[in-house]
Amino acid sequence: MVFISKNDKKAWQDYIDNFEHFTLNLKKDDLKKEVKIKDKNSIKKNNIANSYKLFKKGKIKPDGVIDLHGYSLKMGKQNLESYILKSYENNLRNILVITGKGLNNQGVLKKEVPEWLEEKKIKNYLISFEKAPNNNGGSGALLLRIRNKYKF
Repeated sequence: MVFISKNDKKAWQDYIDNFEHFTLNLKKDDLKKEVKIKDKNSIKKNNIANSYKLFKKGKIKPDGVIDLHGYSLKMGKQNLESYILKSYENNLRNILVITGKGLNNQGVLKKEVPEWLEEKKIKNYLISFEKAPNNNGGSGALLLRIRNKYKF
């Protein structure tokens, strides 16, 4: 059995009670250093931002690509939904959806796809989506971050 000091017990209780805003003061060689623990949301946002930066630099490629050029709205939506579901099931995390820009940058799919991605049926499988970097299609494509099916 391991005994825990009162200081350690108090630090642990403070940590549990105030996890989101917890700071821990450590003493090392009589110097105080403050360590801030980030909350889960900021870590998640940083990971998503890092993925986007890596795509922008061309260091990683999408796990999957779906091209919706030439599809009607109905068929495009059905194909996108099934592709996102299959990607989730196969644990593909980064998907590139090519919508095209349309005539005078006013494409119907370009406008509709982001609205579809906000619908509850699809949104449950997504972490985020945003305009793809220029080297992956720019304003004529979207980069989707799919949830990890093994994390609950």
